Amino acid sequence: MSKNAKILLIVAMLTVAGMSVANTFVNVFLIRATDGDIASMLLQTVMSFLSVLVAFIWASKLLVKVSITTVLKMGIIFTALFYIAILLLQDHVATFVIPLGIFSGLGIGLFAFATNLLVGAIVGENEQGRYFSYQQTAGFIFGVVTPAVSGFIITQFTDLTGYYLLFGASLVFFAFAIYMVRRIPGFKSEQQLRFLQVLKVKNNRYWKAGKMFAFIVGLRNSVEGQFAMVFAFLIFADERIMGNVSSLVAIVSVLSSLWFAKVFIQKRQRSFYLITALVMLFANVVIAIFPYRSVLIGVWIVFAIVRNWGNTILNSMLLQLCSRAKGGFEMREYQVGLEFPMALGRMIGLLCALGFVLFMPTEMIAYRILFVFVGVPWILEFIVLEKEVKWLIDEPISEESEAEAHG
Repeated sequence: MSKNAKILLIVAMLTVAGMSVANTFVNVFLIRATDGDIASMLLQTVMSFLSVLVAFIWASKLLVKVSITTVLKMGIIFTALFYIAILLLQDHVATFVIPLGIFSGLGIGLFAFATNLLVGAIVGENEQGRYFSYQQTAGFIFGVVTPAVSGFIITQFTDLTGYYLLFGASLVFFAFAIYMVRRIPGFKSEQQLRFLQVLKVKNNRYWKAGKMFAFIVGLRNSVEGQFAMVFAFLIFADERIMGNVSSLVAIVSVLSSLWFAKVFIQKRQRSFYLITALVMLFANVVIAIFPYRSVLIGVWIVFAIVRNWGNTILNSMLLQLCSRAKGGFEMREYQVGLEFPMALGRMIGLLCALGFVLFMPTEMIAYRILFVFVGVPWILEFIVLEKEVKWLIDEPISEESEAEAHG
């Protein structure tokens, strides 16, 4: 990878590290702070997703006036402020769950906007798989240490003191990330990004596939990210055990991700995604039927091996589709436009999840249904790309993507 791509990767790694430390038990923390009010947590997440959209719109306007690196710094700062707010509010967190969700969404949105555009501009298409694999590897490496340490810290203090210490430690990583951003070459947009016009583009198979793919990914990720750790807590009922298991799983993820970074090439992405989709569907169905500790540990290990393959490919595929869509628009305009179908998928996913939680006899039954719910989209994602663009098999690397990355 180029020097700029490596620096961007370091910034992403540091930010992921900060989030890893703070997010290890953030959902469990909020469950305790709100006395188990799942509906409030879901509402907070809905507001967070809406704020991500607001952040993308805001960033699109800002990019005409400030550099993309300034937007990146703002994203990291807003994310840090989210955890600072938790530290300051302490026992009053429950009262401000919704505003916190808005703050979190703005941080995530600004960071995602900037990194998406920078990856598209700096990282060549033939290097994107390696970039995303290494980024995930960094997250997994921190995942080896932080869960076990976090679980130990939390159990050594009364009430929520351990959580406060963890959230405070994450701020150190965010500070280093902001420091490194200054070494990334920035750029501005000559005109405001036309993402609304992009959404109206028709008869473009790359864009159609991108929108459908993004929608399904958003549907899956919103539910998966919200309930996986909470479901585990219902089974283990002990943060320390959860931390130790998470560390073990993270070691497997590191090895799998490093291996994938070495063997992955574009021509293999179809095969790898099919394997990932089938395994993820099967594993989700198994844990839904058998919600026991031993089964959960086994399923987590399976997830650790294959999930990062799928995440690496989906991130790369979205960029590949945007680089080929063209039709009078820039690649970065398609990248921003994809956030809208993805946000729609997230909202629908959360509404479905809320319905299950509210109307099922018990939370355990609801969570078991939700695991099947997030397993099916993996197969749908594969089918969409197979039907619409044949997984870009035998298509040359986008000249636009390579020109931007080396220009």
